[in-house]
Amino acid sequence: MATECPVVFPSGIGVVPWMVPGGRDIAVATSELMKQYDVAIWAHHGMFYSGEDFDLTFGLMHTVEKSAEILVKVYSMTGGTKRQTIQPDEFRHLAVDFGVSLPEKFLFEK
Repeated sequence: MATECPVVFPSGIGVVPWMVPGGRDIAVATSELMKQYDVAIWAHHGMFYSGEDFDLTFGLMHTVEKSAEILVKVYSMTGGTKRQTIQPDEFRHLAVDFGVSLPEKFLFEK
């Protein structure tokens, strides 16, 4: 959603499908996703973040939530259509300039 997202969380965000909160199943599903991602979204519930220290984790949380807020606002103002997007090759250039690796599975034409 925003240019800083692939820099702050280059591996992307994992999504846990809806499960009863607080149980073993959601804990196991989250721990599996956290092997690959620093953020896991619990569908219809909340998010789980992990970082090296409090400040980095808070910055990650802030970036994810700010980007989600922007996306919700854009969708609500445009009827669910983004009028401008960052293209896959632009993300690839960003990754080179910031020295991060972006999974190709997230870089596709929309």
